Amino acid sequence: MRQMLRPAFAGLLLLWGATSRAQVRAPVARGSVVHAINLQLAPLTAALSGPSRSPASGLIAAFKAEVAPAPAAAGPAAFAARAALVAALARPDAELPALAAALREAGGKKAEQAAKSIEKIGLALRKAKPEERVTLAALAASLNARFDGASAAPGEAVDLSLIATDDAAGPSAKKAGRRLKKEIKKADELQDILAAAKTQAVLVVIQGMDTAGKDGVIKHGMTGLNPAYVRVASFKKPTPEEAAQDFLVRIKKEVPKPGVIGVFNRSHYEDIIVPTVYGTHDAATIEARYARVNAFELELARAGVKVVKVFLHVSKDVQRERLQRRVDRPDKNWKFAMGDLETRRHWDELQKAFGAVLARTSTWHAPWTVIPADDKPRRDLAFAKLLRRTLQRMGLAYPPSPDLKGVKIPK
Repeated sequence: MRQMLRPAFAGLLLLWGATSRAQVRAPVARGSVVHAINLQLAPLTAALSGPSRSPASGLIAAFKAEVAPAPAAAGPAAFAARAALVAALARPDAELPALAAALREAGGKKAEQAAKSIEKIGLALRKAKPEERVTLAALAASLNARFDGASAAPGEAVDLSLIATDDAAGPSAKKAGRRLKKEIKKADELQDILAAAKTQAVLVVIQGMDTAGKDGVIKHGMTGLNPAYVRVASFKKPTPEEAAQDFLVRIKKEVPKPGVIGVFNRSHYEDIIVPTVYGTHDAATIEARYARVNAFELELARAGVKVVKVFLHVSKDVQRERLQRRVDRPDKNWKFAMGDLETRRHWDELQKAFGAVLARTSTWHAPWTVIPADDKPRRDLAFAKLLRRTLQRMGLAYPPSPDLKGVKIPK
């Protein structure tokens, strides 16, 4: 079976042949990741005009002090930004210009600011002493090797206890409902172009604790899109047959084709989270999966699949209320399983495991977005807005029209 699926997945990637071959680096996500890149670039560019003996020596000191350490109290965007900068500085001659170009492709004032800062650093390195260039590249390469393709080293994690589970400053439920309709309408218009062009695809990965609303955001945040070009795959506990295969086999079968928005309700991340918390696999196997997941998502990005990853962040108290509602209401009983109680007993371990995943797999090409999930209307609006912005930033365009001059439809 595995041998049969490999050619199928390879054939899917060939559908974007020209795009895949031409695109060396996938576009950097806009928004929070670009903002985080600018924050991490600030001490580096400041060092270029500092009191050190040479700009490059100041750059090395700033890198050691500000970029190499794990971002303190940071969300996934900060880890993604750090990974992008470290990878670029490890091979500055090739990767700094590539990162600047990718930022410009993403567009926006903040992206342009980051691109100019990167070019300023690249110019300083070209003027630096050879030994200084080698020193900085070696420091970055060493850190990049620790990442092993991820955006954080083993042991580094996002502290979810520091991230709010409710958007207190968000709109009221009534306003959120009105805005949700507008977001979906805009997303529907963009989806039409995506489906017509058939040059790109979108993969939305949704993760979260039980009751966070994975089904809810699909139902409310995507209702109104053309279902002909939406594919939802829900990944439950692997069947015996699936468990005997490589963990990515069943995932690759569900990768959306060009023109389609694919949605993963749970995903390949369960194959890291569950073994981590329940000890079903050894540490070496789990560690290897981090690198394989990042490599898989990079392959998708370079093949024209925009990967959007969402973590729905619900509080323990709200989860208790929602689980109790499933018990108390006959129409919700079907959603409750006794296993939910066992999962809840592992709350702290699951939060820690998700924190590691958010840090180590939030990459420049596929960053995680944490959406507060205690309030359903605001949660659904945030999800729909993220989807709309993703489609809007993909540079979608209808395919060229054929020459229809003189064409008449027969009676």
